[in-house]
Amino acid sequence: MRAVYRALGAVGGIAILSACTSGQSAIQPAATAVNVQNTSTLQFRVGTANYQGTTYLNTVVTFRQANGLSATLFNTPTITGPAGFVVAGCPAVSGNACVDNGTNQISGTPPTQPGTVAVVTTFAQTGGAFAYGFAPANSATTGAANYSKVSTSSTEVAGVSVTNSYTQPIYLPAAGKLPFILGPPAVPDFHPLSLGFPAGFAGYDSGFVMFAVTPVAGVYAFNLTVPSSTIGQNSAVFNTTATLASAVPLAAIPGPVVGGGAGAAITVTVGPAPAGATSRVIYVADRASAGSPIGNQFFAFNAGAAGGTFSVPTATLTTGDRFTAWVVAADFDIVGGAQPGNVSTAPALPAQTDVTVSPISPLPPALPITF
Repeated sequence: MRAVYRALGAVGGIAILSACTSGQSAIQPAATAVNVQNTSTLQFRVGTANYQGTTYLNTVVTFRQANGLSATLFNTPTITGPAGFVVAGCPAVSGNACVDNGTNQISGTPPTQPGTVAVVTTFAQTGGAFAYGFAPANSATTGAANYSKVSTSSTEVAGVSVTNSYTQPIYLPAAGKLPFILGPPAVPDFHPLSLGFPAGFAGYDSGFVMFAVTPVAGVYAFNLTVPSSTIGQNSAVFNTTATLASAVPLAAIPGPVVGGGAGAAITVTVGPAPAGATSRVIYVADRASAGSPIGNQFFAFNAGAAGGTFSVPTATLTTGDRFTAWVVAADFDIVGGAQPGNVSTAPALPAQTDVTVSPISPLPPALPITF
């Protein structure tokens, strides 16, 4: 399983691409010539996202080479919605307005000549489509590939924030967003340093990315370009479509019940999934105490449709840690399509990918966490 991320630096296609405008050198990097067009498989789906009672647009994308790894480490995505679909809330950057606002496009910015001001878009130059979902992880011209380095930092509404992975829904203010990182026991534990994961590695992508935009039934076009070592030229271009047959979301769901902590195991409990949902994941964010040897971390439980009570692994916890939990129910198998378990070039996805997200459930302050 750890080979999935160790191998990303050698992923086929253009691993390190043309210079962008984010302080990079004008010197063109070396590029490996691989026929990305003929060796990669792109899937794109849309659906609804019931995010704590408000309906938004949900997306799932997979872009993989034959061995299941990400097809490239740099690409530029563009989603074009049907008539009546309108983007709003894309923030300005350095006083420059986002060109997606008022249009029916959620777009990215391709590599530009050094010294040229990049057009402000939703994905910017950092956002791309990877093995399981969109991520702000496009690689630069130097250093290790970003896609292998989902990492924890700072604090946020859920207790932790992340880099190289989107907190969601995109377009909401930071205080209203959540991270969706798959940690153990939903995926194999990666915490022992001897396993060779990148420093600060926090978990795996969940595949879905939500946008705080009103979904409109119809056909959504998806364009993905892979740049070559020459700025302005592409080495591959992919086009596909996805249909939102219904904008009616899955039912709202309550947050999990979080308990324990006063010398007892931390537990999270959920009831049955709502109608139409076939899978469910409980996400747990651990805001580490000052004495933690590991720092902020994520756990996740593949709860299925029936629900139940689940215990948070204690091996990496420290007295004083704080926990927050929330639940996502979906009509597709979130964990089943994720790495490291799924290395298919095209994981199974339904025609429409709907999710519903619960409110967060903090551990009651009256229950101090001790071990």
